Amino acid sequence: MNRPLRSGILGAAVLALSALSALAAPTVAAAEPTVSPSTTAGTTAPTILAWADIVFLGGDPWHASGPLEVKVVNEGGTAAKGFFVLRLPPDADLTSRGDCRAVDGATRTWVCGGAELPAGGDRTYRLTVTSSAAQPVFGVTGWGSVAGQDAAGRTDRPTDFRINWPDRTSLRLQATAGPVVDGAATIRVRVTNTGTFDIGGYSLNIATPDGARVTAPGCSDSGRMNGVGCEILRERRLADGATDSFDVRVSATGGTTSVRLWLAPTNRYTNRDTSVTLRLTGGGSGGGATTAPSADPTTPPATPGPVADPTTPPATPAPVSAELPRTGTDAVAYSLIGVSLLTLGGGLLLLLRRRLQRG
Repeated sequence: MNRPLRSGILGAAVLALSALSALAAPTVAAAEPTVSPSTTAGTTAPTILAWADIVFLGGDPWHASGPLEVKVVNEGGTAAKGFFVLRLPPDADLTSRGDCRAVDGATRTWVCGGAELPAGGDRTYRLTVTSSAAQPVFGVTGWGSVAGQDAAGRTDRPTDFRINWPDRTSLRLQATAGPVVDGAATIRVRVTNTGTFDIGGYSLNIATPDGARVTAPGCSDSGRMNGVGCEILRERRLADGATDSFDVRVSATGGTTSVRLWLAPTNRYTNRDTSVTLRLTGGGSGGGATTAPSADPTTPPATPGPVADPTTPPATPAPVSAELPRTGTDAVAYSLIGVSLLTLGGGLLLLLRRRLQRG
């Protein structure tokens, strides 16, 4: 009976103390929302935003390029001019610049656009990004960024977008040569995409000796062949499993002539059947073709090393030398020697034991 009474008295004391504390505390007024001057005046400053899609580079493998699409949106309440700031990573450049101007003092940075956009309106700009690396680059990813900007120079936070260089792949080369007739021969070329994805272009190099030259199709003027042959750029999309077939016309004088064909850049391909050597002979059937053997499908692709000279065809792997015959003492002689030593040791131990017993 006393215990419940004491608990009730203690609870009443706690409630009384809480009420006194509440009465002693100062009264705090509720905070009112702050209104910006622009909202009060009824004019909201326009907000320009921008973002870009992923870029896939393809085509010419030495200077792969791809489209860049940037969307600029006016999220303000009034019409305004919409610009965007574009930044590209190293080894990437802008070729089709459109309404872009380079920013002074900033590398690979441009301010583009400037069209009038209504409130809530948008516009898409289409540009072209190109690889500017000195040598072909494969399997690399870079990052660029875009940021919306208004006419007063106020810039939104940048948003990143990805740039994909072409991946390494496998491409098989086959070729046959017809006879030399009236100083000319036709080479039938078949290039098959044995990889797992589409490619946007490749290069076929043809090295010709003195007295022979490629007359069709037209040779590239890049100068990468150093005057020893012809480089034919095939800038067309080739789906996985598809074959690109075309004829190459070669003028040839004199007797038998050998020409070499190989796919380039050589550091792009993971297979070995990318090179062919042909013999051009006068009259009769066409020259024979020698194709490098295909790579073992169970062997993983080699890690790409330093960029190879594009004017040099891939080297033919050296043949594996035969195992040398074994010479010297064979296993039978060693066995006989071991048995003899074991017998001699056993006899010495028996003799020593008998002497110890006699002593």
